[in-house]
Formats: sequence, structure tokens, C-alpha cells
Amino acid sequence: MEYILLGAGSIQVTTAVMQYGYRIIDDLKAGLNLYLAEKGFSSVEEARGLALGSVSETTDVLERDTVVFPKFHREKCIGCGRCVISCADGGHQAIHLSEDRWPILDGKKCVGCHLCVLVCPERAISSSRKRIRKRN
Repeated sequence: MEYILLGAGSIQVTTAVMQYGYRIIDDLKAGLNLYLAEKGFSSVEEARGLALGSVSETTDVLERDTVVFPKFHREKCIGCGRCVISCADGGHQAIHLSEDRWPILDGKKCVGCHLCVLVCPERAISSSRKRIRKRN
């Protein structure tokens, strides 16, 4: 919905399909319809682009010196590797599994997107503190 509010006419859901299978499409459609009904919209087109006024026209105001890294909780982790797959699919390759299947983060590659948090089936990943990004 955020992309639609920013003006998107179509949305790619490849990662969701990879993680949950094609049945996720019906769930996404139902969720979108529920949201639209709750907000009083009769169509997606009515909501499209409504948030554009809140977007800055310049990136000069973005703070780029810190990142919020994910924190892995070993007591909850089942070693499934979904965090690794999602990070690789996102183009960062910041997480790999150790020999005993514990996730290891490479802070130099992590951008703080938290896709790993979203895909963890055991909720074994949370946000840690904001840290200063080390520049090379």
C-alpha cells in the first residue's frame, strides 16, 4: 500500500511468493481490499499518489552515517536460513550461516533493510541499536 500511496501503478511481490508460495497473492489482495474499505476508498486508483506531498524533493536531508543492524537471538533461531536467502535476494549478501547454522552478520555489507526480520519464522531477529557505519 505504501508504494501505491507513492504513485505506483503495479507492485512486484516476487520475494513474498518465494517465501510463502502463490497463495500469498490471494492474501495480499484480501488485505489490500480490507485496507481500502477501512479507509473509505472504493478503488486502488483513489489512493494512488496521495502520499507524494510528504516526500522530500532532495536527499540532502537523509542521515547516512548510521545503520540499525539486525540482532540475532540464538535461543530462538532454528537455523532455517531464510534470513540468508532474503538478504542474498535483496542484493546485500550480509548474512551467512556458520557451520552450526547460526546466522553471522557482515556489518560492512548490511544496509539495515531488516528484510531478515520480516522473513524469520521464529521471530529470532530484532532491531539492535543504531550504529555509526564504518566507511572504507
